[in-house]
Amino acid sequence: MKPQNLIYTFVSYASHYDTPWGRGVAVDGVERTARLAHAHGIPVTWIVNRGSVPVLGEQIRQWHEAYGDDIILQSPFFMEDCGMSKDAFKARLASDWQLVQEAFPWATTKVAARGKIYNEVIEALEELDFQGMWGYCWEQVWWDGITHKGIPWGSWYVDSHRYKVPHPGKGQVVACEWTARDLHASYHTGSPVIYSTDPNDVLRAGLCTGEDIAYWQMLFDEYLENTDHNDQVFFLQQQEAHEMEFTDRFQVFPASHVEACAGMLDRFFAYVAGCGATLTTVPKALAMYHERNASTAPSYMLTKDKPIRPAVNDYTMTLGGVAAGPWPDTFLFYDSQCQMIFVKGECKPRLVRNYVGQWNMQDDFEEKIPPLFITTYEKTSDRIELVYEIGNWKPMPFGLTYWDDELSSYEIKSCSGDVETKMIKDELVFLRFNLTGEKRTIRLVLSKKQ
Repeated sequence: MKPQNLIYTFVSYASHYDTPWGRGVAVDGVERTARLAHAHGIPVTWIVNRGSVPVLGEQIRQWHEAYGDDIILQSPFFMEDCGMSKDAFKARLASDWQLVQEAFPWATTKVAARGKIYNEVIEALEELDFQGMWGYCWEQVWWDGITHKGIPWGSWYVDSHRYKVPHPGKGQVVACEWTARDLHASYHTGSPVIYSTDPNDVLRAGLCTGEDIAYWQMLFDEYLENTDHNDQVFFLQQQEAHEMEFTDRFQVFPASHVEACAGMLDRFFAYVAGCGATLTTVPKALAMYHERNASTAPSYMLTKDKPIRPAVNDYTMTLGGVAAGPWPDTFLFYDSQCQMIFVKGECKPRLVRNYVGQWNMQDDFEEKIPPLFITTYEKTSDRIELVYEIGNWKPMPFGLTYWDDELSSYEIKSCSGDVETKMIKDELVFLRFNLTGEKRTIRLVLSKKQ
């Protein structure tokens, strides 16, 4: 593993609210969250808004000096607050950022936060020189009014005219997910809200308790394992400060849940801090992303089943029930053109999402999979040879995998011209190429390591 390649960021919503479920700023929850994170050397990225800046400003400035805490700005709702007017949204956002800049002059990397995202939101962010947008939710449908099914996970450059699609080159705004998901279980169950790093969600689902975070540890270890073949693996975790207190201001969850989530975070922060990962803030992580990547960085994630299942209760049933598994090892990939998912032993992807030329942001960009024929398969102690054939098929990004439990003894010797190859954990070979409409013949040769 290369643990320094794992970029861990912790975000906490610390905004002012005036809603039926709470009013004011969750000062107690903010202070509790800060104590937990800072005790383990983890800087917090606070999501602030116009109402919380004057309340929390002095404290956050002190934490910035002492622990490296940072801020991002809760943007207004494009629809609910601004009537779907881009000009009104842009003016409100610019005004709010001016307040942030005056309170936190060191906040130079501009990042907005909101889960409800539209093309006009990304366009306004670009025009105001923002560099990031937090709030994307991989595979999520309906929950919290957010449907983002079809997007990549992690971080990627957003196309401002197609907010669910990676920019074809170097975009100006980098996407940040709301909170990291269990890619394996989320895909196989269709339940990304249950299988996540949100403390309240996994607590209610019975995946973790205040004393037992084995599920989170397994999930974090899986992300760590994938640092072997990724330059950067992003693990962003979020907890709302108003869900970390039980006061006259906020009683979103019972006091017992608040205590349990504090125990979970305390244990998990200790686990993360001891693994050698890069601990930073969202603005610093995004500045690093812009500096290192001329386009959306490809992500290669080999994932496995975890022997912990949610409870069957009112919460999980509200989300449609819980699939039981077990599920096979699964390889997930995306780049600026596509997203693909492969199941162990299968050469073809189970899922292809094609981002090229897409314009309908209500779509999930899924493509039909072409027939595949393997006309040659020879394996000896010295070499492995495969010849794949795909007939005439529409132009689209595509890929194949070759899974073999004995790959540790082999290395890639050759592959057909325009095909990119990558060995993943000595468990599979990944082949990435584009279909052109013509027939394709691809020859892959592996040879015994010397």
